[in-house]
Amino acid sequence: MNKISKILCVAVLLVWILQMQPVYAAASFKDVSSDNVLITEIDYLVERGIIKGYPNGLFKPNEYVTKAQVAVMITRALGLKTANVKNPKYQDVPATHIYYKEIAATQNAGIFDSTKKFKPDGTLSRGEMAIVLQRAFKLKGSEPYDFTDVTEKTSGYKEILAVANNNITRGYQDGSFKPNLPLTRAHFSAFMARALTLSKVNFLKDPAYVYTYAFYSPDKDIRYTLKYQYSHNDNKNDVWTVINMSTQETFNDELLYGNETIYGQAIAADFSTHYDLFIGLPLRIGVIVHEDDDGPVNGNRITVKATDGTVRAGGVNYKNVAILEESFIYSDVVKTYYFVGGIGLVKELHNEEVIYELLKRTAN
Repeated sequence: MNKISKILCVAVLLVWILQMQPVYAAASFKDVSSDNVLITEIDYLVERGIIKGYPNGLFKPNEYVTKAQVAVMITRALGLKTANVKNPKYQDVPATHIYYKEIAATQNAGIFDSTKKFKPDGTLSRGEMAIVLQRAFKLKGSEPYDFTDVTEKTSGYKEILAVANNNITRGYQDGSFKPNLPLTRAHFSAFMARALTLSKVNFLKDPAYVYTYAFYSPDKDIRYTLKYQYSHNDNKNDVWTVINMSTQETFNDELLYGNETIYGQAIAADFSTHYDLFIGLPLRIGVIVHEDDDGPVNGNRITVKATDGTVRAGGVNYKNVAILEESFIYSDVVKTYYFVGGIGLVKELHNEEVIYELLKRTAN
């Protein structure tokens, strides 16, 4: 066989091998629909190679996750070293076990306890999930959380508070946490993706700057250039005056409220009784406001698509962008917000059309 023939054969073989390799994204899992409420978190893990599903194209989201699977996912997520691991001496995890290295790596890292047996095929409860994630991601937070079935005597009490304080879980609508309930593959994937994407981004505009935005009003089909300038704090909100730079016409003030646990924004008006955008912090990917939730904005769904995204606005490329998507059951408009820590909103889209875009910031 001549050299050219050999090269062609190798090329054909490589193409055949690549075609045979299953490449999965959450959208291609046969049993994970695009409207699954946990699709954002599952996609996140798939894109990073942390979960891969089964060879038949299934994810099996409703099957209980096993402790061995959890060890594998955490090892991949944290990039734990699996070479020269110390034997954890679990009686039921010999060195020949398919996931021995991952189980050993997570035990070596202090994520799983040293016990006689690991129970690799055993399930993981919600309470155990809290312990594992708190140890893996060094979660902080001890503020009381009023779960009806969690007390100081509950195993993993402090860790449950930590995951709740970081908005990784809110528990159930009846106020319970269900610490002993086994976790499904979908739910553990969601909780871990949230822990991986925690962000304490500051959504507020910086009062030291004047902000200039391009603004398009779809209702009036008019484009404006608006100047936002900090006015004062009304003992609750930062108040920003908004002026049309072409006509010097004054728009309603913008009200921004924020601390370590909440961000809210509203337009000042006599009829305004709530914030137009109101979210809990720290931020993490996934649905953070559901349309079935009680409250003044009932009917809205807010999904965090990314906490480390990118966007271009006003000729500037921004990194570490928090991207939020808001949809409404009473409207077909989908709003997408792009926030940058320490700067605030840099871009807003309505159904892919740019409504707000930060053009520049000028120091006061």
